[in-house]
Amino acid sequence: MDESGKNVFIRSSECASYITEEFYSALNVFYMCENLGCLPFAGGWAEQPAWITQAISVLKVERYKVDEEEREEKQRHQEEARKHVR
Repeated sequence: MDESGKNVFIRSSECASYITEEFYSALNVFYMCENLGCLPFAGGWAEQPAWITQAISVLKVERYKVDEEEREEKQRHQEEARKHVR
């Protein structure tokens, strides 16, 4: 999303210009928190740097979208397979 909240579509050929070291840092923090089940700094959410809470929030939403798309795709394949069995 851009600053105005509109979705931004990026061509795969343009991805490299959007994937920065900051992105990889945020992704690393996200996976670390998910895998270890804890926040990167002592304390609760209020004690975390703003960029971390924002990055984790955005990446959780994006992960949910990807997971939902995968579930829908799997369901479509299962429904198609059932049609062919009949």
